[in-house]
Amino acid sequence: MSISLEQAKAFCAVVEQKGYAQAAEYLNKSHSALVYLIKSLESQLNVQVFDRESYRNQLTPTGRRVFQKCKEIMSKVEELDILCQELHDDWEASVKVVFDGIMSIHPFIEIYKEFKLLSIPTIVQTYTDYLQDVEKTFENLQADMMISVSPVKNKNLISFELEPLKIFLVAHKDHPLNKQNKKWTLSEMKQFYFLTVHGDVQLLGLNTSVFEESASFFLSDFSFKKEAIIKKLGFGWLPEHLIESELKNKVLVPVKWERKSESTIQPILYIKKQSMGGQSVKMIKDRLITRAE
Repeated sequence: MSISLEQAKAFCAVVEQKGYAQAAEYLNKSHSALVYLIKSLESQLNVQVFDRESYRNQLTPTGRRVFQKCKEIMSKVEELDILCQELHDDWEASVKVVFDGIMSIHPFIEIYKEFKLLSIPTIVQTYTDYLQDVEKTFENLQADMMISVSPVKNKNLISFELEPLKIFLVAHKDHPLNKQNKKWTLSEMKQFYFLTVHGDVQLLGLNTSVFEESASFFLSDFSFKKEAIIKKLGFGWLPEHLIESELKNKVLVPVKWERKSESTIQPILYIKKQSMGGQSVKMIKDRLITRAE
């Protein structure tokens, strides 16, 4: 009972061109070929799509329903043709990106918007992990790109520096660390809960690695960590982009202690050499690097 694309195309042409002669010219087919395609369509569906008793061939109620479905089919075929052409023009079918969860998601949201606006056919898949696990996920997923804030082992990658990321060691304004107007010593701060994500802050070269050994809470992500700090559960490092309003309103305050409460992390964009030729990878790279300039 299935019909062919040729039959659906012929049927749509006859209806839209308002006659067999016009449709034959439009499709560059003979009149008899179109008649055969429509007749075979009716035979296979066991319906009559045209009321042939009227002066001009008019669609029957069933014919109108069949026409709508054929239109949907042809529309999808056209979309597929466009997609194939775009993919042929070096737009990848998909691109996988892994980035450290300390990074802001906003650059990728802007990239997604631009891809949608330009009707770029590539599916961009993003994944997050932390520190050394970023590279592990990158390898496991066979991803095309990754953004890491810790050193990577794979040397067969092309790298680009992105905008430096500022982070602060903060506690809630009403946390005991901020209730006294003093500079805390390292030993004094060990009495308070240090909060961290996935551990191993040594990889970032931060000055709080000593707290890592006695950290009371290891949290799943930085949003969770931020909420825990706002709830006065403890203190920890948070990226500036995540706490801009809290710093401005002094809900969260950098901890005063004998070491620095502010540090800068350098994110690096890594791309597989074999992925560099793709249009989408190039576009994502350009957008991320432009933000860093």
